[in-house]
Amino acid sequence: MEKDFTKAIAYTAKILDLWLPLKIQYDRIPGLSVGIVYRGKLVYQKGFGYADVSSKIPATPKTCYRIASISKTFTAVAIMQLVEQGKIRLDDRVDKHLPWFKIKSKRLDSSSITIRQLLSHTAGVFRDGDTPHWEDGKFPDIKGLQKSISEKTLVFKNLTHFKYSNFGFAILGQVIKEVTGSSYDNYVAKHIIQKLGMENTHPDFTQKISQKLAKGYSRPIPGKDRRAFKHNVTKAYSSAAGFISNIPDLAKYLSALSFNKKRKNVLLSQASKKKMMREYQKTGEKNEVYGLGFNNYKIERRKPTGHGGGFNGFITRIALDTKNDLGVITLSNSNDSTVPAINNGIFATIYRFVDKKNKYIKGKKLRNQEKYEGVYRSSWVDEVIVGADANLIAFDSKTNSPLKEADLLKPKGKDTFVMKANSNFDSSGELAEFIFERGGKKASRLIWGSHPLERLKNSHGQ
Repeated sequence: MEKDFTKAIAYTAKILDLWLPLKIQYDRIPGLSVGIVYRGKLVYQKGFGYADVSSKIPATPKTCYRIASISKTFTAVAIMQLVEQGKIRLDDRVDKHLPWFKIKSKRLDSSSITIRQLLSHTAGVFRDGDTPHWEDGKFPDIKGLQKSISEKTLVFKNLTHFKYSNFGFAILGQVIKEVTGSSYDNYVAKHIIQKLGMENTHPDFTQKISQKLAKGYSRPIPGKDRRAFKHNVTKAYSSAAGFISNIPDLAKYLSALSFNKKRKNVLLSQASKKKMMREYQKTGEKNEVYGLGFNNYKIERRKPTGHGGGFNGFITRIALDTKNDLGVITLSNSNDSTVPAINNGIFATIYRFVDKKNKYIKGKKLRNQEKYEGVYRSSWVDEVIVGADANLIAFDSKTNSPLKEADLLKPKGKDTFVMKANSNFDSSGELAEFIFERGGKKASRLIWGSHPLERLKNSHGQ
């Protein structure tokens, strides 16, 4: 199985190199950085587009992004560390550690709300407090957090609904502070970030990291250009959404969360990791069940776990398939990006290469397949062509999941292939012929049935 995953990742890497430069343009994503972690190693890392559009600074794997709600996984790890140390219990009432966390209304009160409930978003508290910090960038400090506690704080009775709450994780940050006698930021820096050697990860924005941090861009609004957001300090909300990181650092983090028994449990025991990541509460979203600070996804019959994040100017996601020790990291710098779909699509592509390897690679290996690989354009489509041993794979560059919509091209003769289309409305059974200019090492044109397509000189649509 390890060999199958290694080959699947290699095929997927070729797809990403050709697909993502155009995908981000179609989806209007300024910049994107991607990493694939397998068995504790960062086996693929690349940046696409720009970290700073106006200055034409390219996005790279080392570009830092605000990872937003991925911060919640760090908070969950910190809580579980304290549980292992016997300093708290998951079923401790919150007001045991924070006496000021007392709320009563005519319908509800906070006396039975526990740490476990805050971790699993089942405490019933409001989502973002009572300040407009997501609009004005003025996040509350501890005094502001305490001031926001009122009858409005309790929306549902605890354990009756999944209700996502940044406020709840801000409260968890204060629990960590109270129990450890250290600020939340200092605790996670010492016990998670420094332990793993994460050199470019910070619990909140600082001027020190500003030169490495991508600009975060707004969604496109009709009649207006995207604008770059100002970077803000999240203060009491750093435990919910404040973190900044990059691909190499998050690869170290995912590797430390793996269930691989050959690796040391640097952060937590296997039992604690499993407790955090187990399915706890349905979110109401398709194929998603929340754990304790971790969200579980269902992709091609597997269940990676991780978290997504959204911040002014950034959409991000990390996920780890603990059974196969496979992780995918996708970080972008616009608040309307399709990163969750891209992350899922990368997993789905790897899984399909593993599960349906005979479909894609069965047969005699196609020699010199790189001469056909590239992006071919017609008035209808930008078609990506990638070799996979015995066949060529073709798919639309706008797709969210390349192999789900891919056509197969099976060798028929010199530079000629029979099309095995994904849809019966396409040109299945017809021929695809690659045309070479005299002396050309790569095909310059593709005749797809009756449709001519011109090969792009590069994969950036130029």
